[in-house]
Amino acid sequence: MKRFVPTLTKTLLASSVLIGATGIAQAGVIDGINKSEVKGSITFYTNRTDLVQAGVYDRYEKEFKELYPNVENVKVVAFADYQGGLRPRMNTGDYGDLVLILPSVPSEQYPNFYEPLNDIYSEEEVYFFDAWENDGKSYGIAMGNAVEGLVYNKDVLKNAGVEVPIKSLSDFYAAAEKIKTKGQIPLYVNFGAQWPLQQWDKFPIVVEGNDNVYEKMLDQDKPFSGDTAYNKSLSVLKTFIDNEWTEKDLITNSWEDSKNSIANGQAAMYYLGNWVIPQVIERGADPENIGFMPIPSDDSGVLKAQMNHDWGYAVSKHSENKETAKAYMKFLLEGSDFDEIAGFIPTIKTKQPALAQLNEYMSYEPKVIQSPTNSSTFIEVTNRSKIDFYSGGYIQDVIMSGDFEGALEKLDSRWNRAKKRVMKK
Repeated sequence: MKRFVPTLTKTLLASSVLIGATGIAQAGVIDGINKSEVKGSITFYTNRTDLVQAGVYDRYEKEFKELYPNVENVKVVAFADYQGGLRPRMNTGDYGDLVLILPSVPSEQYPNFYEPLNDIYSEEEVYFFDAWENDGKSYGIAMGNAVEGLVYNKDVLKNAGVEVPIKSLSDFYAAAEKIKTKGQIPLYVNFGAQWPLQQWDKFPIVVEGNDNVYEKMLDQDKPFSGDTAYNKSLSVLKTFIDNEWTEKDLITNSWEDSKNSIANGQAAMYYLGNWVIPQVIERGADPENIGFMPIPSDDSGVLKAQMNHDWGYAVSKHSENKETAKAYMKFLLEGSDFDEIAGFIPTIKTKQPALAQLNEYMSYEPKVIQSPTNSSTFIEVTNRSKIDFYSGGYIQDVIMSGDFEGALEKLDSRWNRAKKRVMKK
């Protein structure tokens, strides 16, 4: 079986260099951090409510203070709906010291909200260095990275007679029917939780087979109802729901319970990133019984894999303690066990991923597609259209509308109206 990291770096990125190769730039400044200025208190706004509740960030605060004794307090505030929780604060300038960059912020506005981070990292040291770049400056560093695919219970698939990897969309549908016949949930989509439906905003990349799928929408008259990757993505989801190959209760937020279902074999598969695997194992699953494979998108037999970054850490421009915020971010990326807990591919290129399932995934030799950075035009059209990409809300509305085609045509109308306003500028 191929090792994951060599396959990934050979496919996507140039060879890495050791962290710290830049050395000491000036007295007291190591890797871009002036240790004498790391002191006082900071606030970090995160999306990981589970880690706050589990006390993980309390442990991180103690470990961070051991490195920097002059730090008084690291306050961590978590939002289940991160965009909804942080967006109102962005307008006030009071949004803490370390935050996660909102997808709705256009790149040209990064300097208004965030500090450049080129002094502490370079493209040779971290993945997706240019994901939050503007005018040659990088304003965000990915908290972790993931590949998207089917996280599955091996026993459930084996008992249903499903062979892995599932190489075609037809086989995917056939596997779902076999699993349903056995009395288990084929694919837990977490419809009621809403946010996991963002996967169907990612699936178009796999369908298209390249990273131009979103920018292409700027030239399409019918990006949702036409013969497009987005239409295929939402149609696959609808097919699963119409055939009752998902959880029956589409209303209740059963995110936490769904992890138990995958772990104990009541459900067979998730379509999510590798980050969810440790959470399933925490619910009692035997690590050897949890597998991970690419999701098929057509009947060609060619598997494709989307690699994407998670949220990006950023230091607030309005922070009164920027050096401490930068030091804490570096600690989370380099000195903590966050990658292992979250099941991420580390952002730091020299760090090895701890998740064994990543080796299985890459052994199937999928074509790896790196998620693109959306243009400011695409983001502005998105904002004006009020289609809440990556939140799941509009997908819920489309699926539950009762008129699937009509709902897609309405999305086209909203998209085209917004596009005309933006393009007139």
